[in-house]
Amino acid sequence: MKINRRNALALGATSLAGPLLVAKPTPVGAKAYGPTDGKEIFPGVRLVELGTRESHIKGYKTIAMEDVVYQPKGTSPLGDVMADDMVCTVTEGELQVTAGDMQFTAKEGDVWSCGKGSTKEAATNNGTVVAVMRVINLRGAAA
Repeated sequence: MKINRRNALALGATSLAGPLLVAKPTPVGAKAYGPTDGKEIFPGVRLVELGTRESHIKGYKTIAMEDVVYQPKGTSPLGDVMADDMVCTVTEGELQVTAGDMQFTAKEGDVWSCGKGSTKEAATNNGTVVAVMRVINLRGAAA
């Protein structure tokens, strides 16, 4: 076979594709937050707002996502009932959670929900590393 520019390019592209096919994917970790990211809502607990968008779920006007970052020994005390329906998960670390009548240890990847007007929640980071609770708020009645 005669090697010309077209054949050389095809051979080069073929030799580059091999490593791409066998490369192992690198998992994406949660964003590491600094001690001053977001807004302090309790000592050792900061709220980082991630985004808000119009909802396409019947019954909700907007959806908002935020991370609640707990430093070791940080705690959010039992407060008022939830203003919105919400879904929560722990993206790193672990938290001791009270949500309504449930008390549990939420570890990375655990998920739970809270109901508007019916659930009071508290959380504490008893660990030695930062814990992050990701909250998805389902807000307001759809117009």
